[in-house]
Amino acid sequence: MKVALYARVSTERQAERGTIGSQLDVLRAHLTSAGDELVGEYVDDGHSGARLDRPALDALRDAAEGGLFEQVWCLSPDRLARAYAYQVLVLDELARFGVTVHFTDSPGLAPDDPQATLLTQLQGVIAEYEKAKIAERYRRGKLFRARAGEITTWKSAYGYRRVARSAATGPAHLEIYEPEAAVVRRIFTDRAGGTTVREICRSLNADRVPSPTGSTSSWRSSPPFSTCRLGTGRCCCCVTCSDSRRRTPPR
Repeated sequence: MKVALYARVSTERQAERGTIGSQLDVLRAHLTSAGDELVGEYVDDGHSGARLDRPALDALRDAAEGGLFEQVWCLSPDRLARAYAYQVLVLDELARFGVTVHFTDSPGLAPDDPQATLLTQLQGVIAEYEKAKIAERYRRGKLFRARAGEITTWKSAYGYRRVARSAATGPAHLEIYEPEAAVVRRIFTDRAGGTTVREICRSLNADRVPSPTGSTSSWRSSPPFSTCRLGTGRCCCCVTCSDSRRRTPPR
């Protein structure tokens, strides 16, 4: 019998840790013991099970429609989809194409056994509940750290660098990155002296000063730049790649 394997992890970190490999090892071992023919492995590295637009899953569904295999093996229902409604949608679609889906962590029940159907449905509902609980714990933890003064975002404003949390440095925080801070001071000084936004951009490009994106020729005016009011604290470095979250320049 022609069989396809499907595996998924939701984050790149999980992919780096080899959890995709562990899933495939289990699936391949089962396939070998059953003596079936492997026709394809469909792997989504770093894709959330709460979404249906996954490259490998799309390819799997297309291949099923083309009649390339008769069965799909997956580790568990939550690897196929985290949302119960999505599980039902995918399972029903594959069934219309004559493809049966099996999960290695489910008991050996016949696919048409009512108990097997009930178990799959329960696992889907529990997986969706578990995802919601994880998201809520993450939100509350992030909120607690933010209220304690810790920087919870990975992206830092131009002129700063994020220092990760550690026993030596304490909570995650921002510190001034002098090479970029010097550029911010230059912009403010020029603007306060009456230099136009366009002239400042032209000067930065002429001096090949790296922009927030790293390019030496992409300084240009933008809405945050043109609406700058120095001294009001309403914006920071006022450059093309400036972020609306930026408020004050490095001192």
